[in-house]
Amino acid sequence: MLERAASQGLGVPVRVFDARTGRRRAVGWLVLLGLAVLVLAPASVLYLRAGRFWIGILAASVGAAYLVLAVRILLRAGLREDRPVVYLFGGGLVYAGTGRAVAYRWDDLSAVTVAGVRGGSRGRTRWRFTVTAEGGRDLPLDDGLPDVRRLGDVVVAEVTARAVPRLTAVVRSGGTARLGAFEVGPDGIGKDGQLVPWPAVRDVSMANGLVRVGSADGVRELTALAAHTPNAVALVELCARLATARARDRPVR
Repeated sequence: MLERAASQGLGVPVRVFDARTGRRRAVGWLVLLGLAVLVLAPASVLYLRAGRFWIGILAASVGAAYLVLAVRILLRAGLREDRPVVYLFGGGLVYAGTGRAVAYRWDDLSAVTVAGVRGGSRGRTRWRFTVTAEGGRDLPLDDGLPDVRRLGDVVVAEVTARAVPRLTAVVRSGGTARLGAFEVGPDGIGKDGQLVPWPAVRDVSMANGLVRVGSADGVRELTALAAHTPNAVALVELCARLATARARDRPVR
């Protein structure tokens, strides 16, 4: 792996994000729960036959709860052997999954789509980052990877730092930069045939799973799901840069 990274000039290794650790942890829990069920099931039968109903019912209830928990782990833990491993380096990453490993420099990654779904009793957010690499290959990064939010933030920052200057140059030359449903051009920001001219743009933001373009009059508002907007963070930064340049009436740098 280090040789592959060195051949691509990825620099020094930073960290490994291994989804297989979750698989091993899940297998350990399944073994423990399975053993508990194997002990509790015959014990509950023996207690019931002996007339000790409350103990038998309690043992059966605990065994059933353990069995339900084991089934949930089987359904949600992802026990496939092809769970991805991501090797993070200073100059890029190596994505190992589906039987092969490919090294990518940061310049080889063109877009990142971010999705965060809040759920559960504790309101925990489950993150998913879909990275688009050269050739159109998508690299999914989800909660199967430990600390996926930290990994995703690094990738978003690196891709955004390269995408914003490129997109800015497109708009400055009179072209239109397209990011998902949004179109950013010399006249303003558009979506689905609607346009908010630059003088009317109040702010562009991303929060609560939405990308939002607000207008000064509060009437014209463009919104889209962040999960459907590649490079949403770059979109926000691009618009802020262009709006600032127009306000100062000087070229964008």
